[in-house]
Amino acid sequence: MNAAVKTPILCRDDLSFTQRDERGNLVSWPRNNPGVANDWKKGMAFFDSEIAELAANDETAAFHAVQFAITGMGGRYTCLEIGFAESVARAAVLGLRAMRNGAQRFEPKDFEEA
Repeated sequence: MNAAVKTPILCRDDLSFTQRDERGNLVSWPRNNPGVANDWKKGMAFFDSEIAELAANDETAAFHAVQFAITGMGGRYTCLEIGFAESVARAAVLGLRAMRNGAQRFEPKDFEEA
């Protein structure tokens, strides 16, 4: 039996959580997500594997994927949300670059440790 060939993530269209609407516009975050418990790990995997791979191939595309996913999560955004999302996206891409170069993943302390 042949192992499934994984398509490389080279652009935002290759991300599993994006899709095109009927007009061809890229939807950067799933709409009408029911929010089940298993989604926690799924959401982490979107970033840890898919965004990380995209960043290794195209950091600007990864930046936009993070930025537009965050603003798409709320369904409503103003310059306040866009500015915040842009800063988070920049930090995320920088962190992914550092991790590719050997930096350890950040793990927050538990409340008891803080």
